[in-house]
Amino acid sequence: MDARNLMEILFKFQSLMAGGSFELTVWGISCTITRDEIILNISNPEEVIRLAKALREDTKSDLTKSIKSISDALKLLAGIGEKLSREGKTLIVKYQGKDVVIMGFKAKPGIFDMNNVEVRDKVELMKLISDLLMAL
Repeated sequence: MDARNLMEILFKFQSLMAGGSFELTVWGISCTITRDEIILNISNPEEVIRLAKALREDTKSDLTKSIKSISDALKLLAGIGEKLSREGKTLIVKYQGKDVVIMGFKAKPGIFDMNNVEVRDKVELMKLISDLLMAL
């Protein structure tokens, strides 16, 4: 399973929800899902690397092969944000409880010329992307 398949599964799961929320925690990364939002809270960058390595080793997907730079990662974020916005959904990525990036319907663009992506903390976002690139 690659990241795109995982996102599709989360969207399908969201569409089944009538109300309330669902929380899942894996290796220090918590994911809260409501009808219109997915909130990822990353508490430890080492856990992101661990998860990225596990996904890479298990999938060898075209997605992981195509992300070679920060620019590639930002293009991926823009694509995800556009899809989320069309669906009326929002993805919020937090680092240690602090909003880093908001993608989709509730995003207010302002950087990198991405309409459906709001970067709340540029430094932390670049740090996360850099750590992921090193892991891939």
